[in-house]
Amino acid sequence: MSKLTDLLASTPDIRNLPALQTRLIETLRMGAIAAKQGKAACCAVEARIGGPDISRRFCDLVAEVGRAWPEPFTINPPCQYRLSYDEMLFLDMMTAAAGGDRSTFDAMTKDMLPENTRTALYVMATRFVSLCVGNPE
Repeated sequence: MSKLTDLLASTPDIRNLPALQTRLIETLRMGAIAAKQGKAACCAVEARIGGPDISRRFCDLVAEVGRAWPEPFTINPPCQYRLSYDEMLFLDMMTAAAGGDRSTFDAMTKDMLPENTRTALYVMATRFVSLCVGNPE
């Protein structure tokens, strides 16, 4: 692959993300591992992201994303420093929701999700990020 192709295909390194974004991706990955092992994903999530309210909102949001996505949502293993494209989009969706930017949220997802699904995800995302603001660590 050429250097330009490598650059275009690369995804962010989790070690270079802001702390909250890193925590969201780590939580997403640990929840996926717990679910694959047949364990309660919300228990694993709660240990990483906060109390029961925030972890429940996160688990509900991730479950809805999983149902809504037209293909399986790709989550990289914890040892992978690079984000998957789906993980990148998830962070971008959370950023748009945190900023109250519905038009950007829709622009990122309108080609793959119907309007009613985008609305439901946006509402869930805004509720989740509002709890994150009150619980940044």
